[in-house]
Amino acid sequence: MTMISIGGAVGAGLFVGSGVSIQQAGPGVLIAYALTAAIVVVVMRMLAEMSVTRPDTGAFAVYGRLAFGRWAGFASGWIYWVGWPLGMCIESIAAGQIVHGWLPALPVWLVALLMLGTVTAVNLGSVRAYGEMEFWVVWVKVAVVALFIGVGLVAVAGLLPGTPAPGTGNLLGQGGFLPMGLSGVVIATSGAMFSFSGTEIVTIAAGEAEDAAAAIRKSTRTIMWRVTVFYLGSLSVVVLLLPWNSAAVGESPFAATLDHLGVPGASTVLNVVLFAAMLSTMNSQVYASSRMLFALARDRDAPSVFARISRRGAPHTAILFTSALAALCLLLQVVHPTGAFSRLVNITGDTVYVTWIGIAAAHLVLGRRDRADGRRPLPGTGVWLFPGLTWAALLALLGLYAVMIVLQDSRADALLALGLTVAVSLTGLWLQRRRPSSDSSKRS
Repeated sequence: MTMISIGGAVGAGLFVGSGVSIQQAGPGVLIAYALTAAIVVVVMRMLAEMSVTRPDTGAFAVYGRLAFGRWAGFASGWIYWVGWPLGMCIESIAAGQIVHGWLPALPVWLVALLMLGTVTAVNLGSVRAYGEMEFWVVWVKVAVVALFIGVGLVAVAGLLPGTPAPGTGNLLGQGGFLPMGLSGVVIATSGAMFSFSGTEIVTIAAGEAEDAAAAIRKSTRTIMWRVTVFYLGSLSVVVLLLPWNSAAVGESPFAATLDHLGVPGASTVLNVVLFAAMLSTMNSQVYASSRMLFALARDRDAPSVFARISRRGAPHTAILFTSALAALCLLLQVVHPTGAFSRLVNITGDTVYVTWIGIAAAHLVLGRRDRADGRRPLPGTGVWLFPGLTWAALLALLGLYAVMIVLQDSRADALLALGLTVAVSLTGLWLQRRRPSSDSSKRS
């Protein structure tokens, strides 16, 4: 389960999407990712605490329902689900761009469609097949990122032959550390949110784990420091070695860095690994989104057809519907090939904001309820300094999102995600009044 969680978080968001964030914030992208990582650490502890007590495939949709009523579970589940087909589209576009570079005759959208078909077929098989594929591909991703950071640090120290030490020239000499001001840092947190999304998949997988409590404790203890090191370490290497406003950095920061270092054949090898990494991340996205849609259908918050299970134990109708929406999103790539990727990254990041706000709010209610009933969090799962740290994370998320609505460059996407949230919340309230109770709302 630890590898599944890493697989969901280390994909196009790091290897390609981080270039968008660097263009938005300059070297200040390190602040954006550090701030986001700190929030994610707290959010993951919230999820660990709640999921150990209530392991369920519906994860935070169930927690929202228990904390605030059916409408909240409906809204959080659907917002989370919508973000994943968009994320799958992002990963498939990035993979399509790689293959298009190798075979220019193949259009990006066609390769992306083939990728979607591949991961859909894998997920229609058994859960074990999905887990085995993730385990081995994630090891490759982890090794590549670690090697990239290692080689980069050697170059930063001036110990790589033919590459002089860059000093602080790129970090401070291209308009300063914050060339786009603090507003650029705030805007970049949206991309950072998308990059870190996927770490929460471990709590969704808990519903199908043999020993959910042990798996969650182990995963949450290790996942965040690993992912944080990967992101902050690799981005530090990029902004130290290359000018942040380089066009190559915006397109593919990892490949641009290796080209700068003159590592023979590194870009080709990296692109092969990137392709596998995106396949892995899409695999996790199909898994997470289909399980959430399955849980919504089980709780009568989605059409019952999505609760059907195949003979292999997979929610096949939920998988097919999710993949179909992701394929439909590829029309944006066809209509607007130059700006589709960055737009999808920002919108998806905003849906993650909404999801995490819902998680923090639910934890405030359920955490107090559990402690009042004498149920203390198991060691290694509770949020520190509760409820103070939960409040701090919630207010930070709300504050950052409010600033994104104020800023002109991020306003449209933030308002789109907010409008979607309001729409599904109102729908949930309508359903709650129509059918005020259900079996799932009686879970303890």
